Amino acid sequence: MNSWEVGALAELAGVIQQIAQNTIAAMKLTDMSVGTVVSVSPLVIQTDTSMQPIPEAAVMLTDMVKEKVVPVQGGEGGTVRVTERLKPGERVLMLRVQNGNKYMILSRIT
Repeated sequence: MNSWEVGALAELAGVIQQIAQNTIAAMKLTDMSVGTVVSVSPLVIQTDTSMQPIPEAAVMLTDMVKEKVVPVQGGEGGTVRVTERLKPGERVLMLRVQNGNKYMILSRIT
């Protein structure tokens, strides 16, 4: 193989590598991020100042951050709040899913 062929193959390998990197970046694979609750009705989460806030339609809540109230068995009855709903100013751990179109809120960060 002469030096021209070696150079051409190296250039081709570089182009293929760049195409692969661009394809992976465009897929927006799953990624963890931290956000701050801006409002709860409607739910809006801010990840950082360079991005638009994430609207409620793009957020999925796990049981760890949903308000959960359960009835008390026996005694005087009533209910007990097991988990509270999110509040403005709380920081949350999120997982970006569905090609970056949705965020799943996993838990609060204290």
